[in-house]
Amino acid sequence: MVRQIGLLALLISIVLRSGFCKGVHVITVIIGDSPTMGYVAQSPGYDVAFSRAVGLFPSALRNITRQTVYRPGAFSCSEAAEIMPFVAVQISNILDEHRFDFNVLISPGCSLEVMTLGDYAREWNVPLLATIAIDQSLTNAQRYPTVVAFPSSDQVTMIQAIISLLDRFSWTTISLICGDQNLKGSDGGVFYLAACRGFLTVLGSQKDKYNLNVQHFDPKVKEGDLDAYSSVLRNAATQSRVILIIIPTNPRLRNFMINAERLGMTEGDFIFIAPRSPMVPTESTLDQQSRNGSSRAADSAFQSLILVNNPTPNWAALSGVLQSIRNTSEVRYNKSLTNIEMLNDITVSAFEVMTILLKVIRDLSPLDMNVQNGITFRQLFLNRTFNPLSRPVYIGPKGMRICDVHISKFNVTSGLMEVSEEYLSVAGNSVRTHALSTVWRGRNGPPVNRPFCGYTGELCLGGLAKTAVIILAVSISTALLATLAIFIAMYHCIFKRSGHGAGRPWWDLRPDLLFVILKTTDWESL
Repeated sequence: MVRQIGLLALLISIVLRSGFCKGVHVITVIIGDSPTMGYVAQSPGYDVAFSRAVGLFPSALRNITRQTVYRPGAFSCSEAAEIMPFVAVQISNILDEHRFDFNVLISPGCSLEVMTLGDYAREWNVPLLATIAIDQSLTNAQRYPTVVAFPSSDQVTMIQAIISLLDRFSWTTISLICGDQNLKGSDGGVFYLAACRGFLTVLGSQKDKYNLNVQHFDPKVKEGDLDAYSSVLRNAATQSRVILIIIPTNPRLRNFMINAERLGMTEGDFIFIAPRSPMVPTESTLDQQSRNGSSRAADSAFQSLILVNNPTPNWAALSGVLQSIRNTSEVRYNKSLTNIEMLNDITVSAFEVMTILLKVIRDLSPLDMNVQNGITFRQLFLNRTFNPLSRPVYIGPKGMRICDVHISKFNVTSGLMEVSEEYLSVAGNSVRTHALSTVWRGRNGPPVNRPFCGYTGELCLGGLAKTAVIILAVSISTALLATLAIFIAMYHCIFKRSGHGAGRPWWDLRPDLLFVILKTTDWESL
């Protein structure tokens, strides 16, 4: 009996060491053909990350298989969410076929799309890794106990970093300018739409603390037309001195700031704060000279600008990976990627998600892999920093990527926007400052929240008029009193010398005395 137990244990050990255990089946779910989130845009990144990891660790990852569920077409975010229940039927069939495998879902869909899929993932108890979705509701572990979100930009910490600036300098009245109308994926629309919504929600919910004035506009209509920004800027100037501007692409932001310079809004009385998506090589830098406006005007304007963004990928380290993504797209998907399509942060996110997933799987023993489910597998990502080639990726305790925040100001010496502060959210929301953090254009400190005379001078116009009336009244009264004093002094002096008016009160002026006063020529006693 003991011998049989020993043989059974040896057999189990051999099986486990040989890898004959539960396999892993990765299902990528893609709805639509968005140029940034669609099938052709995202698939090459997943493919390259998978091939690269399996090539490096062939033994540890030999039991992994992949499959894509793809629904072609052009869909909005809400339309994709409505289609998801039909796609879920197809996914459910695949899960039945791989019931003896450990299944993992990956989706590059928008937040509404992933939220719908996340509800199914909960019922299936299958982990779901979201490449792009950024809605904070996905951190609700009760509703989404199997979801891990990897958005390339961390909207929450970016908002926290900007609020820390507002509070530090006592800026409570803010003009929020949202260039969020008519945006497409190529504009970084996901980031800017979410940023506008996030600031509206956070600042708008604290009405007792912040006075928020909001303007929405279509940046495409105004692109390249400096005069078209005037009405937006003038309206903001009448409401605040702190302008939070969320506008896609650096050329548009540059035009916006040059027009602010033309209106005299960049001389130190105003401050502009601009949240930005992570920088990509294909987009000209903000401080790069462009056709619109002189470089001198732009340099002057940028001194009143603060940029806020999450750290950018290490594009140099990713050069080989990105070239592989381009080659894979051409060979496997018959698509020649442009530089803009290849060199973007969302493509990098696809590579990061697959790389990190395979890292977690690789770290598990076969026995540990056999006991995993959607909820326990999610726990393996929490409070961990991963280091793919692109940049450090930290997944917070609520299952969403948390990023540090860089705050940049213009350095007049170098002519570049440089990091002046770092908001270290991963290290407990601490702030690391640099020399530029204390530099303000035209003043020794930051702009005031409210000018002494108000935003339009309304507090001083009425006050000046009232002051002028008071001064005039006092001047007239003083002149009258001085005249009366001189008259009385003359009266008493003449009476003493002439002896007239004895026994009469000083104020009883007789006509003959008037004659004496007017005719006398002896003024020595005066």
